[in-house]
Amino acid sequence: MQWLPRFLVTLLLSVGVAMLLSYLPRLENGATSPLYRAAKAESVSDANIVDVMSGMRLNERIRRVEVTHAIVSVDVLASSSSTKEEIMGDVHMITQTLFRRSTNINQVLIRVLNGSTGRTGPTLLLAADAARDKWERSGADADQLTPREMEQYLQSSLRMTYTPLWRELFDIKS
Repeated sequence: MQWLPRFLVTLLLSVGVAMLLSYLPRLENGATSPLYRAAKAESVSDANIVDVMSGMRLNERIRRVEVTHAIVSVDVLASSSSTKEEIMGDVHMITQTLFRRSTNINQVLIRVLNGSTGRTGPTLLLAADAARDKWERSGADADQLTPREMEQYLQSSLRMTYTPLWRELFDIKS
């Protein structure tokens, strides 16, 4: 009958360890970490597009956002001090966030405009067209890529169109 006390001690220790491990995340940061919070995908509409877009940490300013059925169009104003890496990072962030946080968006159209205004106003630098099915097939998690790899990744996942002004400013060879 020596096995019964050993079994009870082992059972109590196991339950105690399990309870402590489940309580550990609350001790660290009050369960406010994104790791422990469920980020649900929802239907994006005119009513909540501001909430979705304001959650993004972008380098450039957003000029206009339009939701039409399953398509979101975004105009981004690039400042004169913007780098190619910042702009590409913003294009990736917009596309990734809209596809991950929505259930109804199947296409994202992004126009990057030159924010340094002249007499004619902002001019087009770059246009990107992202389709959900191609984005999901491409692996979509490019957070750990170098700037050059990010550019190649976006060119393979999105339909990118560069203007002559983009080529002049950022000296790319297409």
